[in-house]
This record gives sequence, structure tokens and C-alpha cells, in this order.
Amino acid sequence: MRDPKGAGAPDPRWDELAAFLASLPNEERTRVSSYGALGLPADTEGIAAVLSAYAVENPSVTPAALLATTGAQAGASGDLALARALGRAALDLAEGAEDLQLAHVFLAQTHFRNRRDEADLAGFVEHCRAAIEAGHTGTFCYERLAALYEYRGEKEEAARICRRAVEILEAANDPRSAAEFRKRLDRLSRK
Repeated sequence: MRDPKGAGAPDPRWDELAAFLASLPNEERTRVSSYGALGLPADTEGIAAVLSAYAVENPSVTPAALLATTGAQAGASGDLALARALGRAALDLAEGAEDLQLAHVFLAQTHFRNRRDEADLAGFVEHCRAAIEAGHTGTFCYERLAALYEYRGEKEEAARICRRAVEILEAANDPRSAAEFRKRLDRLSRK
């Protein structure tokens, strides 16, 4: 498949995505098609054609971002097993920090939905930490992870997450969110 940004060079990640989607059982591929509003056929060649058209119409979207956002729709619908599978595939196709951040945040959100399960709670922590390490500038992972550590009585770890949030959010020109984490830091220091 050609690079949708017009460079003319093949972008193998779209072909990898087509192969991944073709490898899914029909029922799962149908659900992916629905969550992503893609209209995917059953054959690899047809899937590649649909993705090629999608890539041309959405040149700023990467294969990993498409999987992550489609997985987020699956997760929001309660289809957590498919959401996790799409998230793992998004991580495999990720190229660059933005793709990694998006995939990890989406997986953190998916695991958070079932956080009473120890494995999902561990998955939530793992993916929040990975998103933070990748420099994610949203607040979800910082807020939820700091709250979890605070709940567990791990004040130093909660404070560390808050300090990192302030650093990242200020650099991202989000002073309002940074101020909220400063307030949380202040509250933690008084406990």
C-alpha cells in the first residue's frame, strides 16, 4: 500500500494492519468494522483496498491510531477482549511516541473498566506507566494512577506521579491541569 501522505513509498504498516484484520475470525472482524465504521470485507485484498482509501482520506491517521481508536470504541461498548486484542496490535504497529502514547492510554482505559480484577488493575498500572514514560500529555493516566497510589497509602509514589504531571503539562502549555496537580501535591504533603 502506498504512503497516504503522498510520498509514494509503500507504508508496510497498512499492509500489516490489513493482514491482522484478515486474520481475525469473521465475527470479530465484523465487530471491528462496525466500531471503526470501516465497512471491511472478508478478504485480505478487499481489506487492503478499504484501508488504502481510508488512509488517503485520513492522511494524519496511522494504522496504530486507527486500531487504538477502534479499540476504544470496542471498550466503550463493553467488548473488552476485542478491545485488548486491538490494543496489543496497535502497540505492535506503533511507530513513534504519539502512537505508543495513544495505544497505552487506550489500553489503560480498557483495563480500568474492569479494575476490580487484579490482572486488569495490574494492566491498568502497566499501561499508565508506559504512557507516562512515553510523555503522554493528557491527564487520565496521571489522575487515576495518583489516586490509586493515594488510596493504597503510597503517598510518595502519588506525589512522584503528580510532579511528573506538572512537568509534562506545563511543557505542553496546559497550566490549568498543571495547577490541579500542584493542588494535589499540596494536599499530599499535608497528610
